Amino acid sequence: MAPALGSLAVPGARGLERWFARAGTPPKLDLARSGASALSVGELLRIAGGGTLNGLLDLSLDYDDGAGRPGLRAAIATSGAARSADEVLVTHGAVEALLLCCGALRVRGRRVLVGTPAYEGLLRTPAALGADVEAVEVWRPGWGVLDLGALWGRVTPGVSAVLVNSPANPSGAVAQPGDVAALAARCAEVGATLVVDEVAVGTLDASARSACSNAAFASGALVAIGDVSKPCGLGGLRVGWLTTASRPLLDQAAALKDLTSLANAAPAELLAQFALLRRRELVAPVRRAARANLATLTAWIETQARASLTPPRDGLVALPFLPEAATTRFAERLRTTYAVSLVPGSLLGVDGHVRIGLGLAPHLFAEALERLDAALRSPAG
Repeated sequence: MAPALGSLAVPGARGLERWFARAGTPPKLDLARSGASALSVGELLRIAGGGTLNGLLDLSLDYDDGAGRPGLRAAIATSGAARSADEVLVTHGAVEALLLCCGALRVRGRRVLVGTPAYEGLLRTPAALGADVEAVEVWRPGWGVLDLGALWGRVTPGVSAVLVNSPANPSGAVAQPGDVAALAARCAEVGATLVVDEVAVGTLDASARSACSNAAFASGALVAIGDVSKPCGLGGLRVGWLTTASRPLLDQAAALKDLTSLANAAPAELLAQFALLRRRELVAPVRRAARANLATLTAWIETQARASLTPPRDGLVALPFLPEAATTRFAERLRTTYAVSLVPGSLLGVDGHVRIGLGLAPHLFAEALERLDAALRSPAG
């Protein structure tokens, strides 16, 4: 029998999401956030331009295409996140894309390799489906590039899938295209599939490209997962996707979706379509803010004793070594007394580090660091 979702003991997965849930609504100075600051519906419609409000108001609320609205799938491809609309399955956020992908790959009772450190869902999802999850370290302090070679040597018969997050949450390190191609080729040799979660690609690094642009993608041994949450500040829409050149995998994932969400909410899909058609305009200010915040964080880290930072290459998070702040006890005091949230690395399997989001408005980010500094200088009460 597969283990119960709430009882999984997976290396590197240490209850971050439940910790968030217990904490409740995040404070305004939310350094724990791993994506862009949220947009309102009105802000999105203003950016999307003329006719969008009428299009939303005239939208039928009947069941829609389970694979995703044709216009949304086309917009995903136009944004560069897929090669073509017919290689896309729209999902209820990236987490459902990951769940459906692992289910379609029939991971139950088989080995799944996961590059770590990683966010909790990447580890717990295959475990929830009964896989034998093997955490493989692909990042260490000082590295801006993920070591996919550490995974390559472990891809042997019996491995069903290899899961990689690039840009990685929590480190901001990235997988090199050549390494992705080599790992995908190795997966193809043994009948495995490489799954690249790239929800934050192109946020900090404007030149970054989706894994779907990799020549290895055509083999069908490579899946890319994305969403509109991290780069666009639209997490409340719960719109994600997976894309693959493997028709059987896509069809199986779509069949499993019939048993999970069946189809996304039509208004959410239409709003996501508007966003993706204006992705450049939406992401540009997010990137400017993230770069400014990274510069502020780098300067601040230099003022701290026993602190260091490996700069992220892409994405909207940084993972400085800051041992005095790296416990849940300190994080809870910081939130309660100073109204600032961050993520202690112990919840991500990276002791001594903290995850700091770069998506806040720069003036709020600077204020949050000032309060963090004050908390570090003040003895615990």
